[in-house]
Amino acid sequence: MPNKFYPFDKRLEHRAIGSAALTATTVLDTIAERAAQRTMYLTKVMLEAVKISANDESYKVVVECSNDDFSTVEVAAVLSLGATEERESGAPDSAAGDEYDIYWCTEINQRKYQKSRIRLVVAGTSPSITLSSHSTIMTG
Repeated sequence: MPNKFYPFDKRLEHRAIGSAALTATTVLDTIAERAAQRTMYLTKVMLEAVKISANDESYKVVVECSNDDFSTVEVAAVLSLGATEERESGAPDSAAGDEYDIYWCTEINQRKYQKSRIRLVVAGTSPSITLSSHSTIMTG
């Protein structure tokens, strides 16, 4: 993996630290390239709070790419969070203070994409998650 990282400026931060809790599926941010091209990204996600008390809450940070304003999408990456009962492979419960790295690319299956978005998909009994996130372009 490349080891040089170039952070975006503040206007492209997906969610700031201390933001209000999210309780519904939402788009955290959209990233547009000048043209469809291959770009490598690192998206960091830091959990501040997460509700898992009903053991059926799931939260997925999904990176989607598109060339037609998201009429059709290709999934570049998925981060599964929440209660262990809902996480893939029975991963442990997510907890405040957890930090995750999502490596992804705008080229998927030999097709380059111009637009990307970071979505949060939530499910379960009264889901609530507070997180901050940002992305950096990786070069090597």
